[in-house]
Amino acid sequence: MATTTPEIVLPPLALKAAGDSESQRDVNLAKVLRSPGFPTLVLLLADTVGKWADRVILDFTAQHVGVRQQVDGIWVDLPPMDRPTGDFMLATLKQLCNLDFREREVRQEATFSGQLDPFKYKFHVRCQPVSTGERVQIRVELPRPQPAQLVEMGMRDKAFERVKQMLKRGQGLLVSAALPGDGASMSWKGLRAAGDRFTADFVTFEQRGCIEDDVINVGSVQYDSEEEFEDGFRVMLLKEPDTVFFSQVRSPKIMRLIVEKGLTSKRLMVVQIDARSAMEAVFRLQVLGMTSDEIQQHLIGVVAHKTLRRLCVKCREAFEPDANLLSKLGIQPGRVRQFYKQFDPAAYTTMDNKGNPIPPPTCPTCGGTGFFARVGLFEVLENDATLKSILQSRKKLSEAQQTWRAAGNPTFREEGLAMLALGLTSVEELQRVLKS
Repeated sequence: MATTTPEIVLPPLALKAAGDSESQRDVNLAKVLRSPGFPTLVLLLADTVGKWADRVILDFTAQHVGVRQQVDGIWVDLPPMDRPTGDFMLATLKQLCNLDFREREVRQEATFSGQLDPFKYKFHVRCQPVSTGERVQIRVELPRPQPAQLVEMGMRDKAFERVKQMLKRGQGLLVSAALPGDGASMSWKGLRAAGDRFTADFVTFEQRGCIEDDVINVGSVQYDSEEEFEDGFRVMLLKEPDTVFFSQVRSPKIMRLIVEKGLTSKRLMVVQIDARSAMEAVFRLQVLGMTSDEIQQHLIGVVAHKTLRRLCVKCREAFEPDANLLSKLGIQPGRVRQFYKQFDPAAYTTMDNKGNPIPPPTCPTCGGTGFFARVGLFEVLENDATLKSILQSRKKLSEAQQTWRAAGNPTFREEGLAMLALGLTSVEELQRVLKS
């Protein structure tokens, strides 16, 4: 007796193809609907938006296709595809994007959209040839509100007031510090939005290809090289802006120009750099060419940022921490009655009459990940007597951090413990972030 292969039931993800005209878009969609790679692509995209992942990476090699999703800043490996399946899917994706599916030696970019009720999505696709074959990135615009203010991102009101006062100083150097991929873009946007940009003239310098989200009333100047930066910076200073923001400063030459041209112009210069903590950012300024005396003279402060995954409020589980856990966290017994943890489906899995596992229903809010969105941890360092003493004594970074903390300044650890007590994140997630 012949057997039949069960038909794949696809999720109701409605895709809208790209094209130069309505007829071209209709043709592209009709072609992909008949493509053998269409079911694979729909299943991947539906799984991605269902988990609220904002990026997918497809790495094509000679034998297979590696697949990764980024969910709330964490990369998760999915089972790899065999190469024929991946090729069919990629051809479908490129047709959907109105790209040449035969071209694999030239970088291509395009956008298409989709809807999985009740949400609409926009997918940005970049196909890039690499030595192993081809790398494809799909960036998803998720339909959930993005925080625009530092307080919405997790900064406490008291710290936010300190940051606003720093921005009102009018001249000097303010630093935003985070690592790429750890909420650097989010905190940078929040810092730019914290100033009085409706009565002051704000300008942002950004390298082409690394453009951040727009902030209302903050103009943008783009540059490709250090020489182009120098020319643009000179012209911009003639216009006498109140505050200038510099995103992703990694060049000592650009840092010297900011110090020698910008800080001597009696303007507020706000610089974004890579650093793991507020104190490390001070040391990073020295690596970028600032002297200890220049830091003491010009630095107003540092706003450092890390991100934690926020527990899903629909499926998180409360538990009473034991004395051993509280001791490891440095919390006195009785101060915290309960923490929350990620939902564990294994604890609720049952068996049918044949001994097959029956997992519990997937949480509709987080897609079964246990987390939904992110929340920020912040360190706010001001250039005070403690910092001047640290710089003058030429302490090592570890010693400087201990001195700064001993002076009563809250660190990422103290801020993280507050997030635990509020039920915003889990112990394991806090430990992961603090180790990074």
